[in-house]
Amino acid sequence: MKPRYITTSIAYANAEPHIGFLYELLAADVLARFYRLKGQDVFFLSGTDEHGIKVAKAAKEAGQEPQQFVDELAGKFEALGPKFNLDFDWFIRTTDPRHISFVREKWAQLARAGALKKKTYSGLYCTGCEAFKTAAEIKEGKCLIHHASLEKVEEENWFLEISKNKAQISKWIKKAVFPGSRRQEVINVLESGAYDEVSVSRPKTNNSWGIEVPDDPGQVIYVWVDALFNYLSALSIHGKESLWPADIQVIGKDILKFHAIIWPALLLACGYDLPKKLLVHGFINVEGKKLSKSTGHIVYPDELLKRYGAEATRYLLCRKLNFYDDSNFSWEEFDAIYNGELADGLGNLLQRAITLLKKFEPQGSRGAVTAAFDGLEPLEDYLGKQDFRGQLDKIILEITQANEWLTRQKPWEWDEPDKLKLATFVDQTKLIAIASFLEPFMPKVALKIHRQLKTLDPKPLFPRLAL
Repeated sequence: MKPRYITTSIAYANAEPHIGFLYELLAADVLARFYRLKGQDVFFLSGTDEHGIKVAKAAKEAGQEPQQFVDELAGKFEALGPKFNLDFDWFIRTTDPRHISFVREKWAQLARAGALKKKTYSGLYCTGCEAFKTAAEIKEGKCLIHHASLEKVEEENWFLEISKNKAQISKWIKKAVFPGSRRQEVINVLESGAYDEVSVSRPKTNNSWGIEVPDDPGQVIYVWVDALFNYLSALSIHGKESLWPADIQVIGKDILKFHAIIWPALLLACGYDLPKKLLVHGFINVEGKKLSKSTGHIVYPDELLKRYGAEATRYLLCRKLNFYDDSNFSWEEFDAIYNGELADGLGNLLQRAITLLKKFEPQGSRGAVTAAFDGLEPLEDYLGKQDFRGQLDKIILEITQANEWLTRQKPWEWDEPDKLKLATFVDQTKLIAIASFLEPFMPKVALKIHRQLKTLDPKPLFPRLAL
């Protein structure tokens, strides 16, 4: 069986990581762990996008050279891995000389294929998006995403022809882009003609921080072309080219057009198959307002880590946020879920179960614990469909029903062990199964549950928050 290849987008290295990128990393990590639990090999890739005007500007404002600036920021993004138990196989950086060499080779291949032409272009450019904007992407003279004024630009660039592959790209979008609501959105853009050809270079006078165009030293390869090729360069660097096409690519909705129009156009021009699935997540608002560093509406990963710990943060993000739509982050709501579902729910159930097991173990009923979990619904009913909240909904239902059963039956008050009732309790709690189902979301907590059920040495999983 071909190993699964799962990628996130690569984070733009102009500011510190925030909750949005952590959430994307986590979603991909949950899927990678799910497939590994099924016995499949997985190559999981993330990384940082380190060239472009925004990076050069941010470095200048910080009083640093661009390379020094991105070295420091890339380290902060990569550190999310060990901090939050994110098990990516490699973290790629677009300033890696091996990636740069690969991108230059692909440019030369595009040129040989006749996919590039040079011409003068005039348009409105958004530095925040690192992209020229179409009329549909502008409101009152500002970018719809960044709400920033646009720069009038006229320059000579290299362009990639996309029009001849529109039908093939449209057909791919209809089967590969999820959720379905995003498909029509990007098909409308494709069919509008706005992306029949796209600029794939910038004059070096406007942006010197990038990869120089082969045989045209006055031009720099467009940062998005540079970035998109990371999904292939990573495989080339590791000798894993056979893993292409990617099985799942996880991205945010703001970069859908780049991944669903420009990316397949580049791949087709270079003779590659197209990715199997593009998972598109929504935005995260903070306390009802859009994420914004300037207004203070932002949540940093270290804040979550300090308040909830790594494992609970993983759970809370997947439990509360709706992957496929825009979601709202609220400290109050996260606190309530932590105390209600983790401390009082899962943690309390485990302690009660261990108390019962210790009481009834001498009568030999402990064997019922491991025997009662045959025939459970497979985990893939949910995560196989990339339904993160659906899986957690199922787990919480099991935990809630088990705790309610315990409250009603009060088996700790039984004078003599009732093996039949205990077996019913164990089957209803499905603690071992719950631990297994939780493993992609909270791998270390799942291990603790298994260990505590084996040693019967209970330790609190989630100390209650003092609110």
